[in-house]
Amino acid sequence: MLGLDPTDPDFRQDPYATYRRLRESTPVLRSPAGFWVLTRHRECELVLRDQRFGYPAAAAAAPACPASGGAALPGGFADQRHMLIFMNPPEHTRLRRVLRDTFGPRVMRSATGYVEERTGQLLDRALRSGEPCDLISSLAHPLPFGVICHLLGVPGPDHAKIEKWAQDYLAGVSPSFTVSKANHQGRDEALAGLNDYFRVLAAQRRRAPGEDVLSRLIAAQDDGRISEEELLGTCILLFVAGHGTTTNLIGNGALALLRHPGQLARFRAEPELAASAVEELLRYDSPSHLSIRVAFEDVDLGEGNVVRAGEQVIVVRGAANRDPEVFADPDTLDLGRPDNRHLSFASGLHVCFGAPLARTQAKIALGALFNRAPHLALADERLEYKPSLLSRALEALPVTTRP
Repeated sequence: MLGLDPTDPDFRQDPYATYRRLRESTPVLRSPAGFWVLTRHRECELVLRDQRFGYPAAAAAAPACPASGGAALPGGFADQRHMLIFMNPPEHTRLRRVLRDTFGPRVMRSATGYVEERTGQLLDRALRSGEPCDLISSLAHPLPFGVICHLLGVPGPDHAKIEKWAQDYLAGVSPSFTVSKANHQGRDEALAGLNDYFRVLAAQRRRAPGEDVLSRLIAAQDDGRISEEELLGTCILLFVAGHGTTTNLIGNGALALLRHPGQLARFRAEPELAASAVEELLRYDSPSHLSIRVAFEDVDLGEGNVVRAGEQVIVVRGAANRDPEVFADPDTLDLGRPDNRHLSFASGLHVCFGAPLARTQAKIALGALFNRAPHLALADERLEYKPSLLSRALEALPVTTRP
């Protein structure tokens, strides 16, 4: 009925056809399992901004997350309750204020400098031989992964195991009806591994503080502004969400430009369009496609659709970003699109905290890539995507660099 099946190769190739069908036929749909699916911009934005929607208390969340069945909430929710994205005010407000102070101008300058330097190093390596390469493994993944490790002060020898845990965690946080029992088990084991790892790293950093984000979070804990559980949850969230979304943004953005040579020529010729271009790439093929909320009270969405208290709502932001009521010619890539009110980083209280850093990385990486590789072209039109409903993630992006 829904057609939202990440195991379907056709859906993975082009989810927008399914989104269009749902948006045109039943843009506000209550599934037989009892949760709602929204694919139109107006309702998606309403739910994201309305504080009558949020996340349930941890005690209420655990029974709603079986390894199988109709519930929509990501499995393991109760174990993630100390992460910013799963918190409600006033706790959310307090922790977000701490993060705002933590990621001050000095940290952002350090991160930007690292992005510029690391992008150059990665492109030197990828383009040196002139041979075909994979942009995901050579640029889109190692850049944001390195940025997060840099910010948190994760030692180089630990990168491999941290990366494995992050991938296992992300594979198990899509809506429950799309995730297998094995994915749930892998997610829970990864969450435990990450929690233990950052607990040990925090203890080490407490003995020898540095200038990294982890040291700043420890100072906030010592001041009583956050708890130890919130510190660990923040480290895990920064790591798993901070690099995956940006990887997808760079990969999907590069692919969109390669498939639209006219817009690519514009991207190269008009550097003043860089900021607008990143926003359009975010809209056109968003790095993540949905958010999940629960109604705290009955909410009338209009047209006779009333979400009852306790019901779950899937906000399909990837569909909202192609809504013709908001975006003219929504299936067309237009790097100069005005008033680009996409929902790729959500909206309202839970708008993505790391959005500025993700935008910075995409702007620098894509600008450098297409300036340094004037003959860049796709090596294969048939690409594979990871089987996720939550993320729009390429397995690989093979390109050639010679004419």
